[in-house]
Amino acid sequence: MRLGIMGGTFDPIHLGHLRAAEEIYWAFGLDRIIFVPAARPPHKVEAVAASALHRYEMVSLATVFTPYFTVSSIELQRPGTSYSVETVREFQKMSGPETTLYFVVGVDAFLGMSAWRQARELLGLARVIVTARPGWRLDEVERLLTPEQGKVLGNPSFRYLKISDIDPERVEREFTPRQVLLVEVVSLDIASREIRQLVEEGRSIRHLVPDTVAAYMAKNRLYQRPRPGRSRA
Repeated sequence: MRLGIMGGTFDPIHLGHLRAAEEIYWAFGLDRIIFVPAARPPHKVEAVAASALHRYEMVSLATVFTPYFTVSSIELQRPGTSYSVETVREFQKMSGPETTLYFVVGVDAFLGMSAWRQARELLGLARVIVTARPGWRLDEVERLLTPEQGKVLGNPSFRYLKISDIDPERVEREFTPRQVLLVEVVSLDIASREIRQLVEEGRSIRHLVPDTVAAYMAKNRLYQRPRPGRSRA
């Protein structure tokens, strides 16, 4: 079995997240992609606007109609700060040795991975897939990663893959330890922070998030400016 793990704050989840997951699922012949909302992300504590429960519910609504997408509350159930290496370890234990884990992360997050807890071990627990993001070039990842960062990560090797040319069986045959897969996907120019700003300004977010997510946000007044004399919901 091949499982994809896509973590993030998802504050809120948007069509860019879903499209990247869709392409990775089909290209690598995965059985399922599991979205894992971070409960208490160590590097974004002050930047997270919605509660972990709200973000989990939005991811659930965004993935409910795609049978090979699921959402896990694993980080909401675990006390303390949310560390990706602990999450991947738990999935490894639950899925067993016959399952191959693919940890999917955007290029911007990967370039900061050297600051993550036990990042070197993380690269050894799962196949790391780095996806393109607007404003970032995958062919510059090796240049942008400093020697110090590379050392912390265990000096990984890099393999650049075009989504249309990926053969899952060949990728597995040619995979080497600590190999990072740089994958070009359709990169929708959408950012969660821009969606939050649009909501705060009272502007439309149609075609940026699933309609179910937009309705949930409106119902719970997420990211809206607090009304005068009332506390924010």
